[in-house]
Amino acid sequence: MTILLLSALLCAGAHAETAPAAPTAATAPTTAPTGEAIGIIQNLQGTVTIARAGATLPAMVGTPLYRGDLVRTGKPGAVGIVLGDDTTISAGSASELALNDYIFDPNNGKFALAVRMLKGTFSYITGQIGKLAPDTVKVRTPDATIATRGTKVLIEIKD
Repeated sequence: MTILLLSALLCAGAHAETAPAAPTAATAPTTAPTGEAIGIIQNLQGTVTIARAGATLPAMVGTPLYRGDLVRTGKPGAVGIVLGDDTTISAGSASELALNDYIFDPNNGKFALAVRMLKGTFSYITGQIGKLAPDTVKVRTPDATIATRGTKVLIEIKD
């Protein structure tokens, strides 16, 4: 069951803090992603991993994210993600978020954002893609696809 609430909560700051003395993305093991980074891990708390190209990587503050990544938070765990167009997504404990598609090329009028919130709690704040080309934004849950035209949304997906 998906619960959808409109919210004016601050996205990343409301759920997570940067862990003191945490390792940086520069020291994290990586697999070779394809394409350009679409965003970064802005902050995290507890356990956060990224499934990428058949491998599971530990997430750290500053870890780049790529199209096709699956971000998982542990229990306890939380993560704040900022995409290249300033879209902000936070995920709470025991959550899964797939970054399915992303194109932000305003000079050529090309935009796309498709994420799938598989389980857990999420806060989403629209970035530039949602403002410039709202029809290209797809926020999917197991039950629905949500139109987010300039929206701030809080979503809970129950097992």
